[in-house]
Amino acid sequence: MHLVHYNVSMEEAHAHVFNVTCQINTPSPEEQIISLPAWIPGSYLIRDFAKNIIRIKVFCAELEIPIKKIDKDSWSIRTTGGPITIFYQIYARDRSVRTAYLDQFRGFINGTSLFLRIHGLEQEPHEVRIIKPSWLSSKEKWLVSTAMMPNKIDRDGFGQYVNESYDVLIDHPFEIGECIKSSFSVRNVRHNVVITGNPRANIRRICRDLKLIVETQVDFWGEIPVDRYTFLVNAVSDDYGGLEHSHSTALICSKTDLPADSSSVIDDGYLKFLGLCSHEYFHLWNVKRLKPAAFLPYDLTKENHTELLWAFEGITSYYDDLMLCRAGLISERRYLSLLAKTITTVEKTNGRLKQTLGESSFYAWTKFYKQDENAINSIVSYYSKGSLAALCLDLHLRKKTDGQTSLDTVMRALWNTYGKKNTGVPENGIETLTEFVSGLDLRDFFDHIIRSTRELPIKLLLKSVGVHLTFTASSGLFDSGDAGNSLLDKNQQAIKHDLGFTHSNTADGLRIKQVFDNRAAQCAGIAPGDVVMAINRQKPLSNNIQRIIDLEKKNTVIPIHVFRDDVLHTLQFPILPAPKNIAYLYLAPSKNILIHSWLHQKNNAD
Repeated sequence: MHLVHYNVSMEEAHAHVFNVTCQINTPSPEEQIISLPAWIPGSYLIRDFAKNIIRIKVFCAELEIPIKKIDKDSWSIRTTGGPITIFYQIYARDRSVRTAYLDQFRGFINGTSLFLRIHGLEQEPHEVRIIKPSWLSSKEKWLVSTAMMPNKIDRDGFGQYVNESYDVLIDHPFEIGECIKSSFSVRNVRHNVVITGNPRANIRRICRDLKLIVETQVDFWGEIPVDRYTFLVNAVSDDYGGLEHSHSTALICSKTDLPADSSSVIDDGYLKFLGLCSHEYFHLWNVKRLKPAAFLPYDLTKENHTELLWAFEGITSYYDDLMLCRAGLISERRYLSLLAKTITTVEKTNGRLKQTLGESSFYAWTKFYKQDENAINSIVSYYSKGSLAALCLDLHLRKKTDGQTSLDTVMRALWNTYGKKNTGVPENGIETLTEFVSGLDLRDFFDHIIRSTRELPIKLLLKSVGVHLTFTASSGLFDSGDAGNSLLDKNQQAIKHDLGFTHSNTADGLRIKQVFDNRAAQCAGIAPGDVVMAINRQKPLSNNIQRIIDLEKKNTVIPIHVFRDDVLHTLQFPILPAPKNIAYLYLAPSKNILIHSWLHQKNNAD
C-alpha cells in the first residue's frame, strides 16, 4: 500500500455526501498539518473547498486523537508518531466542472475538492480507491471514467488508481455513473470520450469530429505530450463550461448541443460544443504545460497573480474556433461569423475603455470572477479581448513579414523554449520571444494591445488579409454580429433608438439588469434593479419596449416611470440614436493570398 491512500465511499449519495478515509502509512511527525486547496488550477477564484467538509476525525492505533483547525483550509494533528487514519465527509452538490457532485444517479470528483493534502508527503506516491456503492442495483450500469492511471480495477473501473504525487492526484477528475463511451486514436494516443446524461448522443459522430480537431492541433504543435487523454462530458438541460487537466478535460453542455444523428450538418449548438472541446484540448499545451512562471509551482492556498492570462486564455480562445476552420469542420464564412460575434461582444463592453488586458489578467481573482451589474462598464474579459489581441498579433506578424512569421510560429517557439522544458514563461517572455522569432521591434505594438485601453487595430489588420469590418446598429435582442457579402437586409432591420439597458420580465414589471455607461438609460438616471412601470404612458414588456422607443422622435425626451425601493419615480428618458456596435465581416471580391495561410494552413512544427 502507498504512503498516502484514500478510500472514497458513495454510500450516502442520497445526502450528496462523499465519505473519505485517508490512511497515512508511515510514522507521522509530532505535528501533522493537513489541508484542502483554496482554488483549482484553471479557474482563478478562491473557492475555499474546505468549507464543504461536514466533519473530520483522526485515529491512531484505532484511538481517536485531537485535531485542531488552524485556518480556513488547514488542520493540525498532534500525533503519537505512528500511522494515522483520517475520516471526513464532503458535501458535494455543485454541478459545475470545478468542484464535486454526488447523488443517486451520478458522481463527479475533482481532487482539489476531495483529497486532503498531507503536508510533507506531497511528493510521495498517492493511491485512490473508488468503492462501488452497495445500494447500486444490478440494472444500473455505473462506470468509473478517468485518465488517472489504474492499479487494480474491475471491468467497470471501480478499484485502485495510483499517482506519483499529490499534484498529479488532484489533476485527474473522475466521472462516475451511467454513460456512453467511445474512443479514437491520434499518433497512437488513445482519446476516450465519455458522455453522461445523454445516451442518445451520436458518440461515433462526435468522435469523428473530435478526431479532426485533435489531428489539426497535434499537427500545429508538432507532438502530443501525453500517452492518453479523456473527454469527460456531462450533458444537462442547460449549461456550458470546461476545465482543463493534464490528461483530460471536464466539460458541461446542454443535451441539445450534442447531435443525435449522423448528419454532417453542424448546427449552432453542436458548433458551440466543438468549440469548447477545441478550447480545452488546446490547453493540453497552452496552460497545462506552457504556463506563466507565476504558476510554477501553483500555490493553492492563495491567489497566484499574473498579467499573462490574456495570452494563456485569450490565445487559446483565438485558436479554438480557428482550429475548427483549419480542420475543415466549418467554412471561412462561418468562422468569420464567429469572429464577428467576438468583436461585437468586446465592442459592447465599455470596460474595454477603462481596463487593460494586463489589468484584466491580474485582477481575474476579484474582478472577472466576481462580477456585478456594473462589470460591463468597468472590466474587459481577457478571454474575448485576449482572443482579439491574439488575432491582431497574428495578422500583424503575417503582414510585416509577408507571411513568413505568424502567431503559429511564436506558439511553437514558446513550446520549445518553455513548455517542453517545464519552465515558466516570464511576464515579458512572450513579447521577448515574439520579437526574436519575427525580427521586429514590437514594443509599441504590445504596449498598445496589452497595456493601453486604446481600440485594437482590428479593422486595419483584417483588411490586410482581405476581410472588411463594419459596425451597424443592432437588428434586435439576439443580434450578435455576422459575416457575409451584403449589409442591405441588416441595415433595413436595424433598430433606431437606444435603450441603454438590459432587462427581464418579472411579475412586478420590466426589471433593469444592467445600465450602460454614457447611454440613454444612464442619462435618464435609471439604475440596475429599477422596475419600469410605464414609458410615455405605455406598459413596457421585453417584446415591445424597443418598438415603443423606436416610434418616438429622435432628440426628444419622454417620461419613464420606475419603482426603486418601492417608491415610484418619474425620470426623463432621452431619445438617442442606437449605437453602432454590431460587427459585420465580409470578404473582399479579390481574395488576398494571406487569408489562405491564416485560415487553412496546417503547420508542421519548426
